[in-house]
Amino acid sequence: MTAAGRPNLLVVMADQLGAHVIDRDEGWVDTPHLDRLRRSGAEFTRAAVTFPLCVPSRASLLTGRMPHELGVGGNRHGAADAEPGARPDSMGHLLTAAGYDCAYAGKWHAISPSAPPDAGFEVLHPFGDRGLADAAVAWLRGRTDAARPFLLFASFDDPHSVCEYARRQPMPYGDVDPGAGRDAPPLPANFEPAPFEPEAVRFEKHAAQQTYGTAEYTPEEWRLYRAAYRRLVERADAQLGRILDALDDEGLTDTTLVVFTSDHGDGDAAHRWNQKTALFEECVRVPLIVSGPGVVTGPRTSPVSAGLDVLPTLLEAAGVPVPAALHGRALPFADPADAGAADVDPIDGSGHPPSGRIVGVETRFERADPPLTRGRAVYRGRYKYTVYSWGRHREQLHDVVADPGERRNLAVESTFDAVREQMRASLLQWCIDTDDQEFLKLVPLPAAAEPGTQERIFAVPY
Repeated sequence: MTAAGRPNLLVVMADQLGAHVIDRDEGWVDTPHLDRLRRSGAEFTRAAVTFPLCVPSRASLLTGRMPHELGVGGNRHGAADAEPGARPDSMGHLLTAAGYDCAYAGKWHAISPSAPPDAGFEVLHPFGDRGLADAAVAWLRGRTDAARPFLLFASFDDPHSVCEYARRQPMPYGDVDPGAGRDAPPLPANFEPAPFEPEAVRFEKHAAQQTYGTAEYTPEEWRLYRAAYRRLVERADAQLGRILDALDDEGLTDTTLVVFTSDHGDGDAAHRWNQKTALFEECVRVPLIVSGPGVVTGPRTSPVSAGLDVLPTLLEAAGVPVPAALHGRALPFADPADAGAADVDPIDGSGHPPSGRIVGVETRFERADPPLTRGRAVYRGRYKYTVYSWGRHREQLHDVVADPGERRNLAVESTFDAVREQMRASLLQWCIDTDDQEFLKLVPLPAAAEPGTQERIFAVPY
């Protein structure tokens, strides 16, 4: 621990890094520094973001609140909009008040690109990866004899620039060479859209072709996309390594709790999808690794929220009371017990009921013309239940332990009607608990809903 008896805190964030790249696709990407953290830390293998898009996801992480609670429904905001991450009860202010020296380097995007001056952080470096690691390392070099513990938040943009690659545009930190097509990663097992895929998702892909850029991709182009994405992940990993090496060099590793995560993933050719926003696992599931003092190494396999749980984790580590209004929980990095009995049994057609914590995710597709497609997903035990606001097969149910590629929609199978009913109830409860008024009218109600539930929801019909 530090002289103050509390750990230093280091949060490193990449942008658009899906967890599948490092834990489902081994052999195609070289990430020695992430691997180092995974070996020395607690890896939360089922961490979901609150919203698979930059601004709402980052706003959640800095405040511990769902995007709809913050009034953040996408990336588009005016210059006069309030910064959720600068609220008095946000990360920088809470930890500054607790006696931490707080510094921020890199991408903020919650809402402004760079961290604002009133967010409780010393701003070391603006948005942009060039020079970001240099600034973070230089700041760490001055901390060896500091009397106060620190929170350093280093936020990289890579591998987000795969978006420019898909649109055949110059990449902001230098282009990457995907190599020869024959050497590229194979297509994922879930490359083709699944039977009973939501109609809304496919519609949105084509409606946003200028953003996604992949509607006419051939299988060969998809493989090259996957190769380029992995080169960008490697570039981000190298920057992480520089910061971890600085901790070692300055003798700070043993006193610093390190958290690594991302704001969302990337479709990466699964379901012929790229970018984010959709509620596919590749877009929603991100790395979440905690390493440092008090951490018992090994995987944790129960669902957690990367957006809601990081702030309570930091506060608890710092000895700061967690605000009662937060829905997140401190990550159990000191507790190796994670039996996960409901998470390991293979699917057998019996429809085991879901159990455990409800973890929620939301989304909304941004377009010029409303109505906008919205969606919600909840995880409970081994199951993931997803509902979009319109269209065929808007209701999805997957056993993401047995079927991580989401190929088999159990919502269309009567064998799993009992599970679907319980997951409907879980989504309804989650919307009520988080006051998700926007989506309550779109939730398929379970048969066991209390009498009068529909009347109360539709007290105001529209």
